[in-house]
Amino acid sequence: MKPKRKRFSSIYIFPIIFTVICISYIFRFLFFNIETDIVQYETRENVAAAEGLVVRSEWVTPLPAGVLIDYKAEEGEKVYFGKKILEIIKNSSSDAYLEVKIKQMEERINEVKQSEVSNNFFSQDKEKIEGRIEENVQALKSATKSGAMENLPKIKEELVASLYKKSLIYGSGSFFGKNLDSLVKEKATLESIYKNNIDDIFAQTTGIISYQLDGYEQILNPLHIKSFKLDSMKEIMNAIKSKKPGKEDEPVNGIKIVDNYEWYVCSIMDESQCADLKARKKVKLAIEEHGNAVVNAEVQEVLPPENKQQLVVFKVNEHVRDFHKLRLVKLTVIKDSFEGFAVPTECLIANGEETGVYAVKYGLVKYIPVKVLTKDKESAIIRNLNSEEAQLKGSSSSLKQFDEVILTVDRVKENQVLSDKI
Repeated sequence: MKPKRKRFSSIYIFPIIFTVICISYIFRFLFFNIETDIVQYETRENVAAAEGLVVRSEWVTPLPAGVLIDYKAEEGEKVYFGKKILEIIKNSSSDAYLEVKIKQMEERINEVKQSEVSNNFFSQDKEKIEGRIEENVQALKSATKSGAMENLPKIKEELVASLYKKSLIYGSGSFFGKNLDSLVKEKATLESIYKNNIDDIFAQTTGIISYQLDGYEQILNPLHIKSFKLDSMKEIMNAIKSKKPGKEDEPVNGIKIVDNYEWYVCSIMDESQCADLKARKKVKLAIEEHGNAVVNAEVQEVLPPENKQQLVVFKVNEHVRDFHKLRLVKLTVIKDSFEGFAVPTECLIANGEETGVYAVKYGLVKYIPVKVLTKDKESAIIRNLNSEEAQLKGSSSSLKQFDEVILTVDRVKENQVLSDKI
C-alpha cells in the first residue's frame, strides 16, 4: 500500500508568491527603474562681496570765504562746458581774505616742492615727521628740567616747523595728496578773483556739478590709479569709516564738476575671489548704497596679492544717479552670469570631448549633445548647441524647458522605448 502524499498547504503558497513579487519589484527598482528630472530654465551668477572707493575725474576750484555767492546751477545738475555756474559778489573783506589765502598757498606750494609730498602721498614722510616731533618734545622736556633755557627758542622753532609740515601733509584743511599742478591752478584761480579778472565762474568741463567736497578729489583721481597701493586704499577706507556717525565735517568752500560717464571703483578683495578676474574682463557691479543698482563694468587692473588680498580696479562707463555723493561703497561683484537649463550633474554623459544628456522625447530615449556653461557637484547650467555645432554633431534634437532628462543613464540606451512615458 502506497504512502499518502502530504498536500502542500495553501497557507504557504500566498506568502511565497507575495515574497517573489516583492523581490521582483525590488530587483526591478534597483536595476531597471529609470529615474528622471524636469528641466528648468535658470540664471546663475558667480558673485563676490567687497568694498570699494569711487575714483572720479573731478574739476575742482576753491571758493573764497567772506563773499556772497549767487549760484546759477543746482547740486547734481548736469552742466556743459562754458555754462555759468555762479557769480561772486566781492567786497573789501573778501579781498583781505584772498590776499592772506594766496600767501598761505604760496608757502604750501614751496613746501610741496621741497618734501615732494605730491608725488609720495602715502610714503614714510609722515613717520619721519612724527619721529622728529617726538624728538623735539623730548628735547623740550630735557631743556626744561635741566634749566638750559638758552636752548628753548631753537627747540621751539624746530617743533613749530615740524608741526607745520605735519599739518601740510595730513592736517585739518591740508592739501594732502594733491599734486603740484592742482595747487598751482588753485592759486591762479584765487589770484584771478583777487585781481577782479574773474567775477563769474564758468564750467571748464562737462559733467555733474557738486558743492560737496570731501578732500579726496585729488587723491582718488584716475590720473593716480597706476600709483595706487593696497595699504594706501585701506588707509583711506579706514579714515572714512572712522568718522563718527552724525558728525559733520568742516565745510570746504569749493565747487567741482564730476565726469559722470567714466569713473572707477577701486576695491580690496580676497585673493580667492580674484582667481577668475583678469584685465578687460566684463563684469557687473551691484551698489548697495543705491538699492543694489547694477552697472556694467570692466576690470581695469588686478594688482599682485598682498597678505592674501588684492587690489582690483573696475572701470565704469555708465551714469548712476547721485553717484557723485558716494566715496566708499559696498559692492556685489557679479563676475559671471550663466543663463540656461538647470539639470542635475549626474545626468551629464561624457562622450569623448563631447557632453550630452538623455532626454525623453515622445516615449523614446534621445541623446542630445549640449554645452556645459557651469557646474558643481550637484547641478549644472547647460544650453543647446547652436545650429552649426548641432549639425557638426549630427544631432537634430534639442532640449526644452520641462523636458525630462534621465538620471540613471547606465540603464538606458538611445531610441529605447519607455512605455510608461508614451
